[in-house]
This record gives sequence, structure tokens and C-alpha cells, in this order.
Amino acid sequence: MKRVTSKRLCPLFLLAPLLAVGCTTTPDQPVQQLARAETGIEFAAENGASEFASATLERAREHLRQAQNAAEDGEYDIALKAAEKAEADAELAAAQSNRRQSEAALEEIRESIDVLRREIARVRAG
Repeated sequence: MKRVTSKRLCPLFLLAPLLAVGCTTTPDQPVQQLARAETGIEFAAENGASEFASATLERAREHLRQAQNAAEDGEYDIALKAAEKAEADAELAAAQSNRRQSEAALEEIRESIDVLRREIARVRAG
């Protein structure tokens, strides 16, 4: 059986860090995530989030600004995470807005039902 000497292993140890660096990839600019975040914010705003979920919508906008700034600075990992937060906040803002609008519509329906019940009671009594 042949014995491996330390002289033969030395070049392998020197090459290992170079191979590791060569295998790492630089992250790409998160163009799709930024676009999805922008679209989500626009959708939420168009569907009443400015009125019904303004704090959440503003948080989404702030995360989008952070993502854009990080992307401009070449910090793509940070940009990706901030864009994902912006998209999630935009979805939350849209859902909160939808819920609050539904609650308002439900309240209007309940008020209409109460008016109809009073009218029915008045007609029956009359």
C-alpha cells in the first residue's frame, strides 16, 4: 500500500480555497422580485389600501425603497429580502383593505335589514 506524503497533499490544500471561491456565485439583481413588489403595492393602493390599511401599505413602500437602494448599491441579497418583505406587506395591505371593506359592506346590509324589519313591524301594526 502506498503512503501519501504531506508533500503531495500540500498542493491540494492550496487549491481548495481557490476552488471554493470559483464555485461561489454572485447573486443576480432581484428584478422580478422588485417588479412583483411594485405590482403588489399598486394593486393594494388601487383597491383601497391607502384608506383601509395605510400603515401596512406604507411599510410595503418603505421595504420597496430599501430594496431599490440595496439593489443600486449592488447588495442583491439585501435587496431580495427587502423586496420579498415589500411584496408580503403589499399582499397583507390588500387583504386588510378587502376585509375592512367587506366589514363596512356587511354593516350597511345589517342596517338595511334593520330598516326593513322596522318597516315590516310598522306595516303589521298599522
